[in-house]
Amino acid sequence: MPSTPRIVVALALALLTAPAVRADDPLLERDVLPVLTKQCLGCHGGLRQKGGLDLRTVPAMLKGGESGPAVKARDAAASEMWKRIESDEMPPNDKKLTAAEKAAIKGWIAAGMPTVAQRQKDADPLLATGKKHDPKEVAATIDTHLDKVLNVAKLKPAGRSEDAEFLRRVYLDLTGRVPTAEQAAGFLDSKDADKRAKLIDALLATPQYGEQFGRTWRDWICPPELPSDANGGKQPHTEAQNLGKWLGTRFAAGDPWDAIARDVLTAEGDIKSKPQVIFFALSGEGGKATPAGSARATASLFMGVQFQCAECHDDPYRAWSQKEHWALAAFFAKTTGDFGKVSESRGGGRPEITIPKSAFKNAGNNVPAAFLGEKSPAVKGDALRPAFAEWLTAKDNPYFARAFANRLWFYFFSRGIVNPVDDFRELNPPSHPGLMKLLANEFADSGFDVKHLVRCICNSEAYQRTSRVAAGADEQAVAAMTANFGRMPLRVMTADVLLDSLKLAYGDPKLDLRAIDPKDGNANGESAPVAEPYLEFLRRFGTNEDDATDFTHGIPQMLAMINHPRLLAGSNLLDAKLKAKPAPGADEVVEFLYLSTLSRRPTAAEKAAADRYLKKAPDPTKGYNGVLWMLVNRTEYLLVR
Repeated sequence: MPSTPRIVVALALALLTAPAVRADDPLLERDVLPVLTKQCLGCHGGLRQKGGLDLRTVPAMLKGGESGPAVKARDAAASEMWKRIESDEMPPNDKKLTAAEKAAIKGWIAAGMPTVAQRQKDADPLLATGKKHDPKEVAATIDTHLDKVLNVAKLKPAGRSEDAEFLRRVYLDLTGRVPTAEQAAGFLDSKDADKRAKLIDALLATPQYGEQFGRTWRDWICPPELPSDANGGKQPHTEAQNLGKWLGTRFAAGDPWDAIARDVLTAEGDIKSKPQVIFFALSGEGGKATPAGSARATASLFMGVQFQCAECHDDPYRAWSQKEHWALAAFFAKTTGDFGKVSESRGGGRPEITIPKSAFKNAGNNVPAAFLGEKSPAVKGDALRPAFAEWLTAKDNPYFARAFANRLWFYFFSRGIVNPVDDFRELNPPSHPGLMKLLANEFADSGFDVKHLVRCICNSEAYQRTSRVAAGADEQAVAAMTANFGRMPLRVMTADVLLDSLKLAYGDPKLDLRAIDPKDGNANGESAPVAEPYLEFLRRFGTNEDDATDFTHGIPQMLAMINHPRLLAGSNLLDAKLKAKPAPGADEVVEFLYLSTLSRRPTAAEKAAADRYLKKAPDPTKGYNGVLWMLVNRTEYLLVR
């Protein structure tokens, strides 16, 4: 028999031997993680994992690193992490733990490593449930939750962002493009004390907001590599883009998330009239809908649950059983289709599914359809997906509201309150359980109003904090502060956002940055097969959708930005500015270029540098184009600060 993974054994022993959590027991999130966050996670957390060790969660500690498991439940003396802390070997240098911090960690291990997950039902959201609150009240409560954790960890959060930093961030996040020079100047010059809240409202009312959130969800739904159909390997790029447009229209119209989710999960018909039917083929196999694929994607996207391991056996890392996986898949057993059409057969038989041979274990067993966490569904009629969608989108469903709220938080902060965003489970509890409850409650009580939840988050001080770090700041403290949402992380523009922003800067809605011009042919003089401009740009400038802080650009991206003839040829937007009457002066044009790209005015030093450069240029237009080229090639342009 194959050996059982050591982490599975450790987890089982920890759970079986752990006593009931007492009120005075130290808790991972309340008493231990603040210490680890401040002192240890800079080297053993999300950004760096020296020795292969991650100390963010109990499973990661039990798995350990190159030296083996970091902790052993109820036995501090046998726990490698404690031995190194007790001897002051760790943390290194002069950042030693205090006696109180050491006592908290030792007591936590001795108590069986209890977590907040064992107290989730008692987490206080700080706002009453049952009604929709004013966004600014929710925003203030968000900050209260975060400040509590920061205070316990003795971490001072970053200051408020300057107007220019906030302006560019909120435009990129809510509309997927930078503001125009006129929009930037108008906001920066406004003396309205409430201009940030008003700008958030204004952006949420634009079609660009829907477009940005539609393509964000499109990318979350679509696999990294689109599957091919059975005939010639054609990939459904156009159909996937149409899915994003359909979602964008719904988001822009303010349709509630439960209605959008139901329309995806119950879709039937032709893709020409219902772009959302592609969901089932994308999550299936070979461009065909499968019950297992539909269950897996639905659990991940709409419930925040990872079901992939439970398809073939009980999940050794989570509480999900193989039976629960197939009970959920049974709701999709009568659904068939491909990229072009989806249907659900009606009539006859019990609502159940037979585990296929591909699942290896328990093949041939019949599993009745059942809602997750329940024994059997109350299915009315023989339409299984509508019954499931009705259960899923109910206000009191334990998965639906929190899954979306967590994903939205991840979108803005590059890290979920539960992280990964689709891994809700007892041994991976929320970093801020009260905050998780607050957002889920508010979302459900608002009728799953997406714009309302966006307003709540964007009006918070947490969202409006700066990403800038003081010179000489301690790297570990900065990492700890960022992990606890005390500072906005630096993120990389997605390919869609970068392309739309470049189109604006160059005044060219058909901007083509392909590496090969189809008219040029290849080295043999033959017509060169080149993807359409949009798809090639997405491939070249694609980012890590699981971690927006991961700077994935390298030499190919740098060469494209520096050398592409189109970016060196000039800007239609700049040409229009230069033709304005009266003719603008050099300072005005330079300011216009800065506002059009970096959403701020140049500093005195930048003005002086631009002036020196322009005086050496062969003619003013070429000089201004050079300034524009320099601006779009700055890291400040490529990043969301």
